Amino acid sequence: MKLFILLQGIDCGGGYIKVLPPSTVPEELNGDTPYNVMFGPDICGSDRKVHVILSYKGENKLIKLHIYPPRDDLTHLYTLILRPDQTYEVKIDDKTEGSGSILDDWDLLPPKKIRDLKAKKPEDWDERKMIPDPEDKKPEDWDSVSEPELIPDPDAKIPEDWEEEMDGEWIASMIQNPNYKGEWKQRQIPNPAYKGEWEPPEIDNPEYEADPKHMCTNLDL
Repeated sequence: MKLFILLQGIDCGGGYIKVLPPSTVPEELNGDTPYNVMFGPDICGSDRKVHVILSYKGENKLIKLHIYPPRDDLTHLYTLILRPDQTYEVKIDDKTEGSGSILDDWDLLPPKKIRDLKAKKPEDWDERKMIPDPEDKKPEDWDSVSEPELIPDPDAKIPEDWEEEMDGEWIASMIQNPNYKGEWKQRQIPNPAYKGEWEPPEIDNPEYEADPKHMCTNLDL
């Protein structure tokens, strides 16, 4: 099946074509009328996307691929191709902008695999990338207590015009202590037992059920 749209100069809005099911009553057509396929660009300022929506088992499913419409006011031809082998193609001005498997690019079916939420991380699983170096010892002359980080500047002198009665007690400015070493911290090294971040293993999803004929059956195409 192929759908074609010719559009020009959308400022803020959508230009869609809908494929309606045979049961549609034309006199009752409105914005809530169910459809099988909805296709076309949606443009409003910087928010721009080509929508490809498929109705599957009563739910409207939007394509996961982000396809950008052109940024101009020219006329453009939008083409959607849906094939019986469950593949698709989106073209703009006859240039392919998106293609692949319908099953891969739409969330029509539950995933085949899911995380086993009952699984538990092994007790010996080590997720630490870095560990303290057991051979790195604090030097005996390391003393961060008796050597403060800041000390009075020994070169500072009280100004000649300083009057304690008027200016208060003169206090020398503080400078960084060259002998201050700070708090000692053990060097870190790569953990040889690191196994990476643990994740539950994947198991078969009991809710998954293949639907090889969904294109011609459940999409009513």
